[in-house]
Amino acid sequence: MDKETLDDVIVRLDRLEKIVGEINEKLSSTMDELMSDISKNCNISDEKTESNIKDNKDENIGVKIIEEILGRMGYPPDFDPGTIEELRESMRQSGIRAEDNEFSRAIIEEREK
Repeated sequence: MDKETLDDVIVRLDRLEKIVGEINEKLSSTMDELMSDISKNCNISDEKTESNIKDNKDENIGVKIIEEILGRMGYPPDFDPGTIEELRESMRQSGIRAEDNEFSRAIIEEREK
């Protein structure tokens, strides 16, 4: 590689490193803003819940969030969506075939390999 090309590569790498650093800073500040506004956006008033979201230590946080979303959608707290087998059977009885869906066909083909 000649000297000019090597110098060009070095300049481009320096610019890329600078841009990546700026993007990381912007992403960090955006995440900080989002986390500070989380109680307003999600109507979370419990400090423990907000702390668990930030620390990501609560193993059931996903379940709690889904329950809250379902509650907002009008589903009762004791709503049971059923098993995947029941869903598949219901879909089959309704005439929905996974083989008719392009994405499902790809999954089925990969599973059979």
